[in-house]
Parts: sequence; C-alpha cells; structure tokens
Amino acid sequence: MEKKEEGSPALQGLGWLLDWLHRRFFWALIAAHGLAAFAPAFGQRIRQFTFGSIPIFGESFSISLPVVLLFLLLWNGGFGVPGGRLRELFGNLRALIPSLLVNFFLPLLFLAALRAALGLWHNQEEVENLMMGLGIVVAMPIAGASAAWCQNAGGDMALSLGLVLSSTVLSPFLGSLSLHAVASMVGGDYAEDLREMAGRGMGVFLILCVVLPSLLGIMVRHRAGEAFFARIRPALRPANELILLWLIYMNAAAALPYAFRYFDADFLAMLLVGSGILCVIRFQCGDWLGRLLRVSMPERTALVYGLGMNNNGSGLVLAAFTVPDHPLAILPIVFYTLLQQITAAWYYSYWVPRRKI
Repeated sequence: MEKKEEGSPALQGLGWLLDWLHRRFFWALIAAHGLAAFAPAFGQRIRQFTFGSIPIFGESFSISLPVVLLFLLLWNGGFGVPGGRLRELFGNLRALIPSLLVNFFLPLLFLAALRAALGLWHNQEEVENLMMGLGIVVAMPIAGASAAWCQNAGGDMALSLGLVLSSTVLSPFLGSLSLHAVASMVGGDYAEDLREMAGRGMGVFLILCVVLPSLLGIMVRHRAGEAFFARIRPALRPANELILLWLIYMNAAAALPYAFRYFDADFLAMLLVGSGILCVIRFQCGDWLGRLLRVSMPERTALVYGLGMNNNGSGLVLAAFTVPDHPLAILPIVFYTLLQQITAAWYYSYWVPRRKI
C-alpha cells in the first residue's frame, strides 16, 4: 500500500498562496502601488522603524527596515549565484565589456537629450524632480531580477549573472560618476543634493546594502554547498517577491500620496513619457547591441534583460534615505519600477516567442 505524502494544512495553504502570488506577481505590483496611493499610513509608519545606527567615517548610518529588507533581497540574489562557476560568469568579455559601457553611457546621453528637450517646459522644478529621480535610477546597478527573467526566457545565464555581478561591484564608482553627470544637468538645491549623494554617502550605502550582501550570499552558498542550496531554493523566489513588494509599498507610500494631493496632470504625463521612453530604449538596446556584436540568441536575451533592468529597490531606499526633502523625485523611481516590470513582461510574452521562430 502506497504511503501518501501529507503535510501540515497551514504549510500547504502557504505554499498555495505563494504559488498564486508568483503567477500573478505583475498584478501584485499594481496592487502594491495602489495600496501605497490609497492606504499609505501603515507604509509611512513602518518605513520609519529602525534597528539602531552605526557610525561609519564619522557619520551615523541608520539601519532602517527598508535597508534591512534591501540587504536581504541582495543577499538572496547573491545566494543564487553558483559559487563553483564564478570564472564562467566573466568569460564572455566580448559581450560583457561593451554591455557595461553601454549600460553606463546610454542612459546619461538620453537624460542629457531629455533635459535639452524640456528646456522650455513651463515648470522647471518639475523637470528637475524628473531628472533627479531618473538620475538615481540610472546610477543603480543591474537588477538581480534580470537573471530570473533571462533564465525563464532561455537566455545565457553565465552572461546574465556576469552583468549583474560586474555592475554591482562597480556600482560605488560608476554610480557616483552618474550622479555627478546628472547634477551638471540640473541646478540649485537639486544639483547640490545629487553631488552630496554621489559623495561618500552613496559609496557607503552601495557597499553596505548592495555589494556586501551580494558577495556574502555568494560566499555562503559556496561554503554551504549545493545540497543545502537545493533544500532552501524553493523559498528564495517567494522571499524575493515578498520583500520587493514590501519595499515598493513602503517607499511608494512616501511619494504617491504627495503626488495625488498636489495632482498635476501634465507633470505625471511628462514623468510617464520620459520614464517610459528610457525604459523601452534600454531594453531594445540590448537587442541592438546583440545584433551588432553578432552574438547568439541566448546571449542577446541576456543583454536585453541585463541592459533593461535596474536595481530600483536600492534606488528607492537611497532616495528616501538621502533626499527626503524631494518627495516628488521619488515618483520617477516608483513609476520606472512599474514600467520596467511591464516592459520585461512584454518582451517575455512577445519578443521571446517571436525570435524563436
């Protein structure tokens, strides 16, 4: 007589709920933004919760709940990297180096063109909020989530993970250069805040909250072994999704109510158009670069998701941490996060099947 596997009803119910969330994650993102807009009070309270602070280079670094969640998100991303195959991740320099250069220079060229195009906009403060928000977006490293999309689309995982790790390790240096470049495109208090953010504070933030957890995740997997990884692997995806939803809700709760309170249709339209064009160009540039380099289809898929997706969770936490006096500057990051997921889903649903024919 066969023994039927049984589990706790509570665990079965939790497993069903997490699987349901994964299959509807796009709509969960929409819901998180809606909740932040119409029920922001709880998110505003919990994002102020701190676990204390630590002195670094003579400055006090607050360990807030968003910082802890971001640390866990990046640790999970690093833990997903196969430690025994690290050399393979940086073997395709022919595609890796041009991709990193394009990922740095292309968004800055777009922002310079956008700033010039909006020179006659009737409200320059709106333009500078947009530029500051998008400047923080482009200063962030490539998102670890790009590897998950790449894997699902049948892309080259070695190239995808190589892009994520390279941009993460270089982020304190390249991110600071990006913010200095964007600061030269704006003026007044916005330029001053961006330059201050690009200084030691951003380097410390990215090292502690992006580089350190990513490297720790890689080291822990390497030491724990693949058997341990296989046991806890099913928990990593739902953990990442839940953490990302919490981060989006908490940080959007600080910006969306302010935008609705002072609703300005043309500002929101400018924000959506500017963010949307940047997002689509970055995804499409991965395809163009892949064609130019004449790489394989799996490599081109890795470039599409790598160049298209930024670690906006880090951007949201950094913006809330360093420029709380510019809540409207958080809006471009919030909207870009949503548009990035929409674009990634579109490429997965339409571009991937089409290029397989």
